[in-house]
Amino acid sequence: MAGDRQSVRRVGPFDRDLLGVLPVLGFVAAVTLLPVALLFATGTLDVGGMAGVGRILEDPVNVRAIENSLTEGGASALAAVAVGYPSGVFLGRTRVPGRPLLLSTLLVPFLLPTVAVAFGVVEIFGPGGFVSAAVPALGVLGSGFGGIVLANVVFNAPVVVLLTVVGVESAPTDLEETVRSLGGGPVEAFRTVWGRPSLLGALAGGLITFLFSALAFAGPILIGGAPWYTLEARVYFLAQTLAEGPQAAVLAMLTVALLAPATILYVWVASRLRSGASLPRAGPPRFDRRSPAAWVLGSWTGFSVAAVGALLALVVYRGLAPSPQGGFAQSFAELFTQRVSLLLGLSTTSAVANTVAFAALSSLSALLLALTAAHYLSRRPRAQRAVAAVAFAPLLISPIVLSFALAEFVRPALGGESAAPLLIILSQATLALPFALQAIGLTLSRTSPAPGEAARALGASAWQAYLDVELPSIRSGLRAAALFAFALGLGEFTSTNFLANVPSTTLSVELYHLQSVRLAGPADAVAALLVLVSLAVFGAVALWGEGRTDVL
Repeated sequence: MAGDRQSVRRVGPFDRDLLGVLPVLGFVAAVTLLPVALLFATGTLDVGGMAGVGRILEDPVNVRAIENSLTEGGASALAAVAVGYPSGVFLGRTRVPGRPLLLSTLLVPFLLPTVAVAFGVVEIFGPGGFVSAAVPALGVLGSGFGGIVLANVVFNAPVVVLLTVVGVESAPTDLEETVRSLGGGPVEAFRTVWGRPSLLGALAGGLITFLFSALAFAGPILIGGAPWYTLEARVYFLAQTLAEGPQAAVLAMLTVALLAPATILYVWVASRLRSGASLPRAGPPRFDRRSPAAWVLGSWTGFSVAAVGALLALVVYRGLAPSPQGGFAQSFAELFTQRVSLLLGLSTTSAVANTVAFAALSSLSALLLALTAAHYLSRRPRAQRAVAAVAFAPLLISPIVLSFALAEFVRPALGGESAAPLLIILSQATLALPFALQAIGLTLSRTSPAPGEAARALGASAWQAYLDVELPSIRSGLRAAALFAFALGLGEFTSTNFLANVPSTTLSVELYHLQSVRLAGPADAVAALLVLVSLAVFGAVALWGEGRTDVL
């Protein structure tokens, strides 16, 4: 234990009092906590206090939205665990060729834009879809409850797989060897060694799936429609379509209160999982060709990966396939025509530039904030809980609630509609901050402070030691955090769609608009473009992020 405590002590340029953590605390307070608190307070007052809140909560449409959030979130979590846990056990317990690449590949669906995943489900399983046209019975997966759950599972099951792998690999290998030497079989090894941490990982994955699915926006909007709106979709509809700001604010407050227990539980489970995963472990055993269980789990893993790959391939194919009006990739050519530009109010080239610029600036902001906070927390373990509670507060605030609060209280102070690009960057940085902090913090906990201390002992200044020694030692965590935050920004749709005006339209928002006006060819092309860009970012994660999964 003494060695563990010593490993987190650091000396660096952020050692003076709270200077290292004040930026992230100020950012979260100014961008998240204060605007959201004002939104809740003014909304409650505007509806007439608690009596008005009660009337809103009794509205049958709002009750249905609450039920949808809970049922869709719960069903998606159970399905994601059922799909992902076997693959997580297989990859955590078995060393197969290409395992590192396969683990990093599993990040791809999670990095995809939610609107592209929802669009792909409709295109494949919806009315007249690629699969449902051939097998009509599968049309249930392209609309309503079934389609929403399928989209949520495609997006979140990989998280269950990766967190289960983390749990399995955190099990003490020496204890398993002892169990085997005493004659214990696979069941005993599961019960006493790796079963509990694997289930802890699956629980963490199930909780984060529940949170993302209960707060789903793209799926209910594009797949389910009004009868299947979650609280997120209902708040958006009230605020943006009906201009019922006070009622939307009350439902936003309910959203945070309803999902707070699951969020807190996830943070606690994830911290338990990280504490075990931070210890060095031996790698998994090689694939046992004589084990029927290994073949079954391996086949299931291969099928799951192939199914996701097929969905992505079909989305790209629909965007590139020849159309009746033209040849190969005609839809892509149409996407950059004046017709689409006039319809959207800006060119697709401008939407691409907006998408990349917002993602780059938001990921840079999240990275700098997470870096300073992580260094402070690594040197002040006693302050970790209090500071982390503030730094991870965005997990408690849904994208719609965050963007609603920014639009109501920050946008007017920054000049109105002209502030849309800045607000989009702030919202994306806020949503990426917890994941960036997680990746950098865990990397710091695994890095020895000795080289930096030696550099200072040899006469280097604090900044020299930090820039020349300490910062390069955590470059894998920095790359993983930056690339992951960038990918989240590229695909972020919910808050961006709420805040964007015509000049600040991004690709995900463009896809939504094109789908809304049923311009099928260009919509297919945008979906394919989003998938291809996300795959390019995945390639960067795999090459330069070293397949890191500790951002979750």
